[in-house]
Parts: sequence; structure tokens; C-alpha cells
Amino acid sequence: MCVAVSITLALLILGASADPTNRPAAERGLTATDITAALLVEEGEHYYKDVTQKNFQGNVLAYVTPWNSHGYDVAVKWRPKFTHISPVWYQLKGDSATLTSGSVKLTGGHDVDQKWIAKLREPINQYATCAEDGASTQTCAANLTTVPLIVPRFISELPPNELTSMLQKPGKAIAAIVGEVQKQGFDGLVFEGWLQWAAMGGFADRGFTKLALDFVKKLSANLEDKNKVSMSTADLGSPQSQPV
Repeated sequence: MCVAVSITLALLILGASADPTNRPAAERGLTATDITAALLVEEGEHYYKDVTQKNFQGNVLAYVTPWNSHGYDVAVKWRPKFTHISPVWYQLKGDSATLTSGSVKLTGGHDVDQKWIAKLREPINQYATCAEDGASTQTCAANLTTVPLIVPRFISELPPNELTSMLQKPGKAIAAIVGEVQKQGFDGLVFEGWLQWAAMGGFADRGFTKLALDFVKKLSANLEDKNKVSMSTADLGSPQSQPV
């Protein structure tokens, strides 16, 4: 299971000028199931001083948006807590050839910041600490020796007709995506199309559903063949997703 955490949301809670505190989030009631908006506002300008301490032992995916530049700094500072970091960089768009050949326009490459990626991949502080919790502490210590994987988000923004053509002839689109991942030296990607396709009503059609599943499977297989990570977002609770 992968837990998605939005850097943008984290910034709304932390704020650009947040101050460190000696009290962890749990002690301040921020992990309670009945947390209130008032408590979030009250504690929104504070964070636990040891940003290297990791309590959750599962996978944590953090999104970083280019229009909120402070998020890049937050990702670097809190990287011991993340296993995967996904900068929101790429878009799949249609062009004049999409309807006939399935080719797409891959935009967003201008946002790629290799210097920032290099900072994320710097060794995590050897003095980083883990919460004292028996066996899980050993897992945490192992995690702290591994830098987060860089898996940019690629989102589908094709209109219905061009989308169907791409799914019917996926070769060129998949080649463009995988080629970009390899060229930039990413560890993989997060593919986002499910929510958009569900909103179009695509999953009400069994033929479309099969094409969509086949596309994601083929993309994932191509990436795995090159030792890259493949992740895909889906809203399984949405009524539009039920046929899948």
C-alpha cells in the first residue's frame, strides 16, 4: 500500500515560516481520528524539530507542485519521511496525428530540475532517528539509508476522441513516456488518468475499460523491464469506477 501525501497540503498546514517545536505531532493531537479544524489552525505554524524521525513504516508518496516553489524545499528537508517523491511535471496532450497514429504531445519537460533531484538523492543524515517501537525501529533505520525514489507524475489530458485513439494504438505514447523517464534518469513515474477517464464516463463502456487497463499494464511492463517503478492513481470509491 502506498500512502499519498500532498506537499501542497502540507504547506497549508505548516506554512512557509513554520517554527520547530519539542513536541511530536502525536503529543499535540494531530494524529487523532477526531482532529478539528481549530487544532490544525492552532498548530499550523509548528512542526516537530527532528524532521528525520520516521514513525510510519510503510510507503509514503509525496506530490510536489511547480507552482508552489516552497514545496521543493519542504521535500528536501523532510525527505527522510518519504519513500517516493512525485513532482507534478508532465502532461499527455493530443496533436493532429493522435487520431490516426495514437501519437501524443508530452509537455512539461521544461519544469524538470536536476539540481533539486540531486539534493533529494543526497545521503540522509546518518544521525537521523526513528521512533522507539521494537522491531519497526529496525525497519525505520533501514529506510533512512535509502533516499526517496523520484517518480514524476504524468497526467492524461487528452479529449475523448484522441484518448480513445491513443488507447487503441498505445505504442507511441508508451515509448514517449518511457523514453523521457530514461532520458531524465527518473526512478519511475506516477501515471494519472483514472480520475479523468472516470469523469468522462469511460468506464461505463466495457471496451474502453479494457483498453484503459491494457494501456496501464503495458506501460507498467515496459517500465519494469527497465527496472523502473510504475505507480497509478485511482479513486476506487468513485461510483464511476465501480465497473472496473
